[in-house]
Amino acid sequence: MTACTKRHAAFLAAAACLAAFMLPAQYAAASGLGTLSATQQASIPPQDIAAIERHNAAAETAFRSSDFRTATREFEAAFLIYHRHLGLDHPLSAVAGANMGMAMLGQGRFAEALEVLEVADEILAEIDPGNTRRPGIRRAIDMARSRQNPGAPAGAQPAPQQSPQTASPQPISGSSVDALNNEAARAYQAGDYARAETGFLQVLAAHEEAGSGRSEGAGVAWVNLAEVYNQTRRHPEAENALARARVIFEAISPSHRYLAVVENNLTSVQRHQGGPEAALAGYQSALERMRSTFGADHPNTAAAMGNLASAYLSLDRPAEARPLLEDALAIEIAAYGEGAPESADTVSGLGQAYLDLGRYEDAIRFQQDALDVLGQATNANPRHIAVMRQRLGRALQMAGRAGDAEPVLRQALSESEAAFGPGTRQPVSAMSFLASALFDQGRYAEAESLQRRAIAEAQQLDNAERTSLVAELENNLAGSLRMLGRLGDAEALYRASLEQAEAGGQPLSIAMSLENLAGSIRAQGRLEDAYALQVRALDIYRETLGADHPEAVRAFANAGTTLGLAGDYEGAESLMRGGLDGLTGRIPETHTALLVARANLAWLFLRHMNRPAEALQLYRTASRSIVSAALDAAQSASTDTAATALIVRRNDMFQLHTEAAWAAAHNEG
Repeated sequence: MTACTKRHAAFLAAAACLAAFMLPAQYAAASGLGTLSATQQASIPPQDIAAIERHNAAAETAFRSSDFRTATREFEAAFLIYHRHLGLDHPLSAVAGANMGMAMLGQGRFAEALEVLEVADEILAEIDPGNTRRPGIRRAIDMARSRQNPGAPAGAQPAPQQSPQTASPQPISGSSVDALNNEAARAYQAGDYARAETGFLQVLAAHEEAGSGRSEGAGVAWVNLAEVYNQTRRHPEAENALARARVIFEAISPSHRYLAVVENNLTSVQRHQGGPEAALAGYQSALERMRSTFGADHPNTAAAMGNLASAYLSLDRPAEARPLLEDALAIEIAAYGEGAPESADTVSGLGQAYLDLGRYEDAIRFQQDALDVLGQATNANPRHIAVMRQRLGRALQMAGRAGDAEPVLRQALSESEAAFGPGTRQPVSAMSFLASALFDQGRYAEAESLQRRAIAEAQQLDNAERTSLVAELENNLAGSLRMLGRLGDAEALYRASLEQAEAGGQPLSIAMSLENLAGSIRAQGRLEDAYALQVRALDIYRETLGADHPEAVRAFANAGTTLGLAGDYEGAESLMRGGLDGLTGRIPETHTALLVARANLAWLFLRHMNRPAEALQLYRTASRSIVSAALDAAQSASTDTAATALIVRRNDMFQLHTEAAWAAAHNEG
């Protein structure tokens, strides 16, 4: 099973502070926005100009029909494009913000509208004081001040003109709190959570000092502080901070848009505490709320899709995760453009889904793309990069390219220890993956040493993680012990691993444990017991992944070999062919599962069924694949390395066969 995509929670108020979130949209009566100057057109790609026009047209229609919620959403979509290409301090961006503020007035969101409109007017006063939209913006500001009613539900119509009410405390708009917030956001994005925590606490203190502790800005700071707590596994503190944010947003409006973010982030905290199964319903609800609040094509909705997909991946349900991630990526590309760092998590998540679905080359490509994007981003989070590199290394290893995976995973281990600290979960996972790459190259003693080190460090983790992780690591250690001939020790560890997997109820973990235990038992000559375990594993793989998945192919081959060793040659052939039929072109020719399946069937034909011609043809095919893999290795390594890769693969793939059979197949033709 692969690690889930790491997305979890939405983080508000990034580089542009609240303005980036509160000024996103455009009013239909924005005369002058339909035509851009040549200079402006050069700054905005043609496809984005077309998108602006579509959003403006939809907003105008909605506004004139008094559908202010839709108008606000469409204005926001247009603003995001202006902001991305022209920046916040540009007349078009400011007017777009004013348009959104006017639409918010129609919803009865007077406090929010006032803040948006005031910021827009301040920007225009500095950079374009003669802008023809300013008189209208000033009138809208006066209206918002006179009708301010923070408790009005979204969608309410503007109230009749009335005398100004006693003003509630205004949100801080000074540069000092903005600077504090931006600095804290940058620290968070860079993975410096201690500095981020200090910064957001300072933001909240500044709001309290100014009497705006119940403003939207304070609510956003509570959300962001909660995400810092969530990332540092201080879950009760995260829940408390999100509860504070929810009270603030509900007081402003019972249907405040950021309540969807609070629900999503609370679900992520609950996932940490109760696992992905406990979070499924919450993520599904949060996704629907995001769609209703922000729209089906908003980046916040894409983030919610990613969270739900992450839970599906952790529950071994990649077929349900993939379409969510594909839709989320399409939304993010439309919002941010191709190759933007904002979509790196989604790209990596797709890589995880493809890996679990057996599409190894796609998995490698997506993980490499995600890592490349993060590597080029400014202020990239070292933790983020370390996790992405682990995923790339794991994809390479699962694709049968253990030699390529090894240096990637060694670097990921070094990065994980530096970013997370030695002895934490991520470095332990990196150690486990690296040990698997060494095991796949036949370096069992090195794998054992690394696995024992990982187990020792995992034993020091907190109770929430330790039991399941140690069981997984002990299962891997048992594989090394088995290959080193210590069968009794291996069987004891495998049995403990199977009990743990069955208690956890994860199908693929159970299947893997069944196969591992069966292999240890078969090596001791207990063929009937081994076959029963292998059939159980095969049934799980077929039901969960499909019969053409590499893990199912491997399970077919293993069960068939056990039948062949027991003397049931026809039954063995039927099982082995069941794993091979229809696989050409579906998985890489050099994949371990395919090589094992062909080699085992060749062994059966050659040794037990007197069908040497068919056996030799299978051996030739497998041999060509091994040689091809060795030659590929030689493109970036010395001849000795290529020869070593060939020998390792030969020994690993054909250990069940006699040297004479290999020689006959290799020298023939």
